[in-house]
Amino acid sequence: MDALINPNEVKAAEYIPDIAALKMVQAIQTIQIPGLDDPLKDNTFKAIWPDNCDDEQPEDDPDNSCSIEGAQIGLVSKDFSLNESFYKTFSVSERKYRSLGSTISFDEEIAINQLKTMKLMDEGWSRRTIAGLDSMVGVNKNGSPYNVTNPHTEVPAAAWNEDLFTYLAVTKDQNKMPGMQLFLGGLMQTALRKIALETSNPTGASAARKVAQLGNVYSDNFLTETVLGHKAAYLVSPSALGIVTKAYNIPYGAGREEVAQGNKQIHYTITSPNSGITYDVTYQIECVTTSGVKDWLHTWKFSTKGEIVTNAVFCDTDRTGVLKFRCV
Repeated sequence: MDALINPNEVKAAEYIPDIAALKMVQAIQTIQIPGLDDPLKDNTFKAIWPDNCDDEQPEDDPDNSCSIEGAQIGLVSKDFSLNESFYKTFSVSERKYRSLGSTISFDEEIAINQLKTMKLMDEGWSRRTIAGLDSMVGVNKNGSPYNVTNPHTEVPAAAWNEDLFTYLAVTKDQNKMPGMQLFLGGLMQTALRKIALETSNPTGASAARKVAQLGNVYSDNFLTETVLGHKAAYLVSPSALGIVTKAYNIPYGAGREEVAQGNKQIHYTITSPNSGITYDVTYQIECVTTSGVKDWLHTWKFSTKGEIVTNAVFCDTDRTGVLKFRCV
């Protein structure tokens, strides 16, 4: 039956992940934490930065005094480790396929389960990325024309148009972080498509130039709204946060076999074609009996270890590298 409606777009849609937030952070992050992704070690890493919080203005020196003194600057430190871990499993029975026709196969069910599992694992990291963004929100230095209510800026629904991009460009400058990138959580998707299609007329070309001020714009479909419970956009500095993951099974290459509680297990890795994240996989085959009938049950466990790592907070604790704009 599948061959009669192949390619099956209706079915394929179920396996497309909504991971725009994850892809944005992967694309722009500049945070590098040495050794955290080492599959042979559970390392921790301590980073230390010098930080000068002296805001006193220079003093007059009319007599050009020979006696001088000065204060030493402070240090900021942060410990980094991988604390996030989650997994997803699925099983496939051999006996099940002895009574089914030729429209579906044992291998096809395995492939479909793997696709769905990687989708959910990728979205698991994207959900954590959105939560990481929201936890890092700082205070917007640009208090006009929208209301800044710590820790976000409230933008009326009617203002979400091409003119907002000029405000966001000014906001980047006023917050002294010109490298910030824009992430739209379920906002302006129709408007941006329309703007891209109308560049041949003067009004459309003007709108396109306003949007272009922000460079690459990252946008998701609905996951941000699902996680937060509301629509929101973020301006994100590349140095604000990043994602680090590790796969313990990488040294095993094609796989390491062992016996666990009498069942054969193989440990290996698989890399998601959507996120590029490498997951640990444990495959187990087990002899089971159901209603007196012998069956072979094949089970897979996908697991991951990692962290949404965030930058330290320096002298100005309001400046975190992430600004949030909530649609109200």
